[in-house]
Amino acid sequence: MKFGHLLAAGFFGAIIALGAQAAGTHSQADQPAPAARDARTFDERMQDQGRQDWGDIDGHKDCWAHVGDTSYVLCRDGYRTTS
Repeated sequence: MKFGHLLAAGFFGAIIALGAQAAGTHSQADQPAPAARDARTFDERMQDQGRQDWGDIDGHKDCWAHVGDTSYVLCRDGYRTTS
């Protein structure tokens, strides 16, 4: 008997959810707009940060370094290291 009640409750819950969706209560208009992405290229962003192009580091291509007492290296694929 309990199984029948659970089955009926699930069925009616699904109908209510479908009705709410059809009525538009869960529309995407209520969602905030996504944040604008930075349209600059990786190379432009690295240049703007004052980094120098170091080429390939440890087998990772297109690496840039912020040169100082310790050079912080960031590559296009996300690889990070110091030198």
